[in-house]
Amino acid sequence: MTHPSRSSRRAAALVACTAVLLLAGCTPEAQTPQPGKAALAKPVAAPVAAPAADTAIRPDWKSSAYLALGCTTRAEWVAEGLPGDAWDAETVQTSFADVTGDGTDEALVQLTCPTPTSTLSAHVVVVDLSAARPAVIGVLGDELFHPQATVTTDGTTITLSGPTVAGDDPYCCPGHWGTVTYAWDGDAFAVRTASEAPGTTPATSARLADGEHVGMLLSVAPGRVTVLVVDWFEGAAAAAACREDDVPDHETAWCNEYYVRDGGERTATLPVSDSASLSYLDLGTLDDVAIDDVAELAGTHWVSENPEAAGYTRFRTEDGAITALESIYTP
Repeated sequence: MTHPSRSSRRAAALVACTAVLLLAGCTPEAQTPQPGKAALAKPVAAPVAAPAADTAIRPDWKSSAYLALGCTTRAEWVAEGLPGDAWDAETVQTSFADVTGDGTDEALVQLTCPTPTSTLSAHVVVVDLSAARPAVIGVLGDELFHPQATVTTDGTTITLSGPTVAGDDPYCCPGHWGTVTYAWDGDAFAVRTASEAPGTTPATSARLADGEHVGMLLSVAPGRVTVLVVDWFEGAAAAAACREDDVPDHETAWCNEYYVRDGGERTATLPVSDSASLSYLDLGTLDDVAIDDVAELAGTHWVSENPEAAGYTRFRTEDGAITALESIYTP
């Protein structure tokens, strides 16, 4: 399926969004985000406290965030013959946290642009409050399609997590779970990790026992994988497990060379050690190909959000991280 494209009006909108916040004109530091950038450079200014709940002049978070994201304005909405009260009913959620490490809280405005016909992805607009005029320094949420997202912060990181629309999911019914974490690097927010896998609950964060495991890779990202771990048997152990499960032996590789027991699957998202030994099997040449990062596996036979379509991968973990990974050839 094809999901809605990101708004092309965001660049022009960011120029004016600060004026909406304080009704006092635009900040000269506001910049247009470049493609692939999650945020803008933070302006240098003397830090001031975040606005108190009873401030006499309250910033208009909704209008400024809508402008930064390029949402349809109320005037445009009504001009299209849509009821104004429907636009008015849309709300934003605002929280405050120091996500740049400068000792002053930023505002995190969570929103979804209103639309009369389809579902759009949730975003977070990050507003710097340390200057005399607040400035938008981040528009987060383009990487995954979250109809709604839970937003959490930890130091200078912001994480969006929740059900996502991906693959053949209809807009009404997200069939995946996705998590993306952004980190402030001193100039901008950059994606630190991102994962997405079939299912409507998060992959377990419980650490796998140290040792060897087998599974199907559901997604890969730099330094991280989401894997469906299975109960795997080989050789004599495979034959014994088939007998225990009353699985008939048809004198094929299944039940003689290998066997996967139903019901033992669990999904886990795991970091990959910087020194891990990584490779995959090229099915065209049957050669093992060494790689530097698991992200290089994207697009190969060994990674698929549909577990039935992916090959089996053997990996070893130590202290919760993958230290070795290779493909398993199954005839």
